[in-house]
Amino acid sequence: MATMTKKSTAKKSTKSAKAVKVVKKAYKPTTTTKARTRSQIIAELATASDIKKTVVKEVFENLGAMIGCDLSGRGPGVFSFMGLMKMKTVKKPATKSREGINPFTGLTQVFKAKPASKKVRVRPTKTLNSLVS
Repeated sequence: MATMTKKSTAKKSTKSAKAVKVVKKAYKPTTTTKARTRSQIIAELATASDIKKTVVKEVFENLGAMIGCDLSGRGPGVFSFMGLMKMKTVKKPATKSREGINPFTGLTQVFKAKPASKKVRVRPTKTLNSLVS
């Protein structure tokens, strides 16, 4: 009989040792009438993901550094942001000074020369457009 009690206690301990799954509710953002500030975004993300605000700030700083690195002259010039939008660098060539007609007055004038520059263009993807509509 002693062996029988050992088996029964072993079975009870395996049943109680099972892990209980914690079901987390899906995050539903709050709606606002005004544009959110930086601190409001950080606070809401921190509460939604149960982490500290300082960690969320650090993640955004690292993300900004990563975007800057990818869009810089040494990077590929393209950054896809989580399937929501695509950022890319567009190189604008230099323009020479030229003579043209002012569309408002109709008089001839000289348009100044402009140096070459780089601009960042952000294009929404299909996923972002479907979230908006």
